[in-house]
Amino acid sequence: MADYYKILEVSKDASHEEIQSAYRKLARKYHPDMNQNDPKGSKEKFQKVQEAYEVIGNPEKRRIYDQFGVAPDQMGAGGGQGPFQWSFGSNAPFNAGGFGSLEEFLNSLFTNSDGMRPRQTRRTKNGVDVNDELSVPFDVSINGGNVEKKIRRQNATKDEIISIKIQPGTDNGTKIRIPGFGKPGQNGGNAGNLILTVKVEEHKLFKRDGLDLYLTVPITLNEAVFGGNAEIPTPKGNITIKIPKGSNSGKKLRVKGYGITNQKTKKNNTGDLYAVFSIVIPEKWNEEDENLIKKLKSEIKNPRENLKL
Repeated sequence: MADYYKILEVSKDASHEEIQSAYRKLARKYHPDMNQNDPKGSKEKFQKVQEAYEVIGNPEKRRIYDQFGVAPDQMGAGGGQGPFQWSFGSNAPFNAGGFGSLEEFLNSLFTNSDGMRPRQTRRTKNGVDVNDELSVPFDVSINGGNVEKKIRRQNATKDEIISIKIQPGTDNGTKIRIPGFGKPGQNGGNAGNLILTVKVEEHKLFKRDGLDLYLTVPITLNEAVFGGNAEIPTPKGNITIKIPKGSNSGKKLRVKGYGITNQKTKKNNTGDLYAVFSIVIPEKWNEEDENLIKKLKSEIKNPRENLKL
């Protein structure tokens, strides 16, 4: 006859609570779900542990076993069913015997402290991205540089300031990804990203069209008629351009290579600067100038004659 106390690794004077605790420990240790590498051997050990507990885990059966050295059902004595009745591969009923339902019993044996079963794996899930807008000064968008932005990570209590590198030639709508500043992941997953959409601030002088820049250049009536030179600003510094004779308002002068450098191809692809002339007429004239303009009026052809149908 098997030594049930030895199987459960308890002494013969162990309390019912100690026997119950030992059974729970060994049942979990030898359960086939916990021993995928040796399912047959673990099943045999589990059944022995189950058999031992069915006897010495029941006070009445234990009394008979201690007195006669055999289980009641092996000596023809009654005693009813033990606290557990569990047969592998059969439809035999399960009696929890003080542990509650089968589901509760399994949970108590095969559930970790975090509520996960040993064979159950956590699925890591990365956090989702968060979208925001980044305001970039016009000069920085053209020449590149760093822009600081105050942000707050998800679940953080304080704001933090990060420095964001802006590549030369960055335009409106450019997306900048900041890893790890999105929503946190789950079960060890990575945090999402912060996706910043660039909004370039307007410049008081320049207008941008792709890689080209446009600059309105005021000229006098005298310069418009006779031509001249004008010093203008560019992203690369001030330069002097020549005003052609007879320049009207709206006339564009192309200054090659003084636009924006493509941030990917760099020097292989640079836009141009267009100086757009705008004739500025003085608000006040002296009498001599007015007489001169009146004299010219009769000699200059009306430019709107071509508008007649």
